[in-house]
Amino acid sequence: MSTKVPNIKLKIDPQDLQIQTFTVEKLLEPLIIQVTTLVKCPQNPSGKKKGRSKRARILLASVEEATQNLLDKGEKIAKEAVVLKEELHAALADVQKESQALKISAEAFTGDPCYLPKRQAVVQTARSLLTAVTRLLILADMVDVAYLLEHLTVFQRTFETLRNVSSKSDLQNTYQKFQKDLENLDYLAYKRQQDLKSSDQRDEIAAARATLKENSSLLHSVCSACLEHSDVASLTASKDSICSEIQNALNVISNASQGVGNKKGQPASYRATLGSALDELEHLIIQDPLVVSEEKIRPSLEKRLEAIISGAALLADSSCTRDFHRERIIAECNAIRQALQDLLSEYINNICICNFSIQDTFGFETCLHLST
Repeated sequence: MSTKVPNIKLKIDPQDLQIQTFTVEKLLEPLIIQVTTLVKCPQNPSGKKKGRSKRARILLASVEEATQNLLDKGEKIAKEAVVLKEELHAALADVQKESQALKISAEAFTGDPCYLPKRQAVVQTARSLLTAVTRLLILADMVDVAYLLEHLTVFQRTFETLRNVSSKSDLQNTYQKFQKDLENLDYLAYKRQQDLKSSDQRDEIAAARATLKENSSLLHSVCSACLEHSDVASLTASKDSICSEIQNALNVISNASQGVGNKKGQPASYRATLGSALDELEHLIIQDPLVVSEEKIRPSLEKRLEAIISGAALLADSSCTRDFHRERIIAECNAIRQALQDLLSEYINNICICNFSIQDTFGFETCLHLST
């Protein structure tokens, strides 16, 4: 387990004895086996003196050895830890106390293994020791989580700096650090993902890691585009959308690594956003000319159009987009803008024609009514 840990506020309850990782489970396994074997000793042992306490002595010696190994690891972690230092020392003292209590009760038990009250006392003390060791290991696991969260905090600061860069040179320098911090965070998140017992939390971290990787290059592209075209609102909206996805992924990693549940549903990628924007425009564009109001329909259509241009701009500014494709994307965006203007003009003309026809029809019917 890691020991270089900064001061981080954790959401995990140190008093919660729920085992969340395979590592803690594996470390507890030798002690659990010995204690369980001890608990399952026959309730009515043999009355023969020869060898009647040998098995108990062997089991208790194994328990003491396993406990001492865990104490050594716990003392090393507590010595170098920065967070939960007091809790770790308290847990170590509790383990040492329970271990000493087990040793005392064990001596009485091995001297008279046929006396059931002494056997029951050993069983109870062994269970108390198991509880104390479990709490110690969970605290040690929390130290590892704090180490992960510190790297997440470092990445968060770099991410915020990248989001607010004001020049191309700052963008390049910050993005290099951003990639390095992302690599460190991804490595620790992967280790935590593999260690967690909950399959749901493993899946959540895996999805969040994929989101971070997918959006890191997109963030660089859209930040670069925003520096060149700061007056384009759609680019700013795209950057905010990407930053929101990155922030959500960080929150998922933070919560899942601590065993805290996350809300279901991941934000849509820029590809899904672009497709949705096209579908919305296509749906909105089907209008009845008789009921169309330019004051209402124009802002709605332009809003959908900006969403499409925003998604297309991400594709055009991507580092993997060839120049030929980039030029075609820009040309098609301009074509869409012009098509929308032509469409709106056609709608307005149809409204005027329809209104004129309605007025003529109404006037003709009025004349007929008056003549009769």
